[in-house]
Amino acid sequence: MNIPKYWAKRDATIEDPNGREYQMACWQWSNSSTSEALQRAETRLLEIMQKAASGMGLNRYSYGDRAMREETSQSVINGDLREVAVVTRNAYGALVLNTANMMFIDIDFPDNEQAAAQKSGGGFLGLFGNKPKQIAPKPNPEEQAVKSVAAWAAQNPGLGMRVYRTFGGLRCLVTNAVFEPNGSDTIGILQSLHSDPLYIRLCRQQQCFRARLTPKHWRCGVRPPPSRWPFDNPKEEARYRQWQHGYEMTSAGFATCRLVKTFGPSEVHPDVALVLKLHDMIACPDPQWPLA
Repeated sequence: MNIPKYWAKRDATIEDPNGREYQMACWQWSNSSTSEALQRAETRLLEIMQKAASGMGLNRYSYGDRAMREETSQSVINGDLREVAVVTRNAYGALVLNTANMMFIDIDFPDNEQAAAQKSGGGFLGLFGNKPKQIAPKPNPEEQAVKSVAAWAAQNPGLGMRVYRTFGGLRCLVTNAVFEPNGSDTIGILQSLHSDPLYIRLCRQQQCFRARLTPKHWRCGVRPPPSRWPFDNPKEEARYRQWQHGYEMTSAGFATCRLVKTFGPSEVHPDVALVLKLHDMIACPDPQWPLA
């Protein structure tokens, strides 16, 4: 799992060949020490300054192309004393489960906004006396997605599967086997189940599977966090912890997912069993709670 323990930032004002100034902050990481992370940040900042001085473009990192800067909240160790999962807090304050070999599969439903726009066009034509066309009811996206997973499960009867409903799609979990996040068989399964391409890329780059455990703050009516970890000073951390407390209190009546279906063998791999209880306890404590 590519989840660095140490992060450090270096910042500076840089100038391009046209004399325009930019404030640049550069974060780098290390699994050894903060001092090594700081040295890497200094080296990287120097590279950026040299690029800016020569007029070269400065490209932002794409999603999943670099390690995630997230605070570690909890670690899960198996009987062999190997770390099989880490709970982190992401950029917008939600807890995320990162697993070394427990395969989560993220499936998004189609965007309903396009369908709504198409329906509004019928109303527009109606203003000019044209009778709107009868539109057949759209199939339930959850039912369609679950049917697709069921068909896949029927073709792969040796794998156990738990299917959860999330706010915008499905979350599937293979329960009786473990997988390497960047293995060819893993990528094949993710693609055959039409998992989100960004999620597939993230699994490969971060060398782990990810599943959000707590709600997105905007779905609970909570303002964004005031800053990100690591904090520049104790005052900044105190403000963040105050926000975190409010977020946890407000989001307590929401769930991130709920179990809707199981397929295949009922036995559970020991590593999966170790993490599954934690996932269900935090992500779906009550099936009646609204999803967020």
